[in-house]
Amino acid sequence: VLSCSCLSDSREDDAPPCTAENKPVIESQCNVLKSEKFKACHNLVKPEDFIQICIYDMCQYDGMKSALCDIVQVYVDTCRNHGITIKWRNSTFCPLPCPSRSHYTDCVSTCPSTCNDIFASSLCEKTEECTEGCECDDNYVLSNGKCVPLRDCGCRDDDNNYYSVSSLSVEQISGCKTY
Repeated sequence: VLSCSCLSDSREDDAPPCTAENKPVIESQCNVLKSEKFKACHNLVKPEDFIQICIYDMCQYDGMKSALCDIVQVYVDTCRNHGITIKWRNSTFCPLPCPSRSHYTDCVSTCPSTCNDIFASSLCEKTEECTEGCECDDNYVLSNGKCVPLRDCGCRDDDNNYYSVSSLSVEQISGCKTY
């Protein structure tokens, strides 16, 4: 006969470390996942567990908005994995900051146009996969991670080698095809 003498569990409960005054505010913010905006996904991905995680995290970090935005992002990504795309960000709710000359979109190309390949996004194999992110404004393309005007892109020589504007000499420019 085996006998076990176990120690009592003295660990603290996993209750969110909220104060009485901030818990109702935090709960109402996290309950955004129950709103109409996310309803299309509710039958596939139940929001309740995400809401509990949101409440815990926001309480833990004293109501920090980025905790809310992170959980909503995880919920939206989970919905997208089930084939449901939800446009949820805007300029006041969890805005995604974009660099200059670019803007937020809920479905950005996985192969954006660049100075090196200005037709990349139109030639890109169209897939159902997309993600939110920033894309360059009209008449701008990526160059070294920044959106630049098309006119600031380099050119290609007869062998289709690309040259950035900064690397070109006056002689090279005359032998290049610009876009």
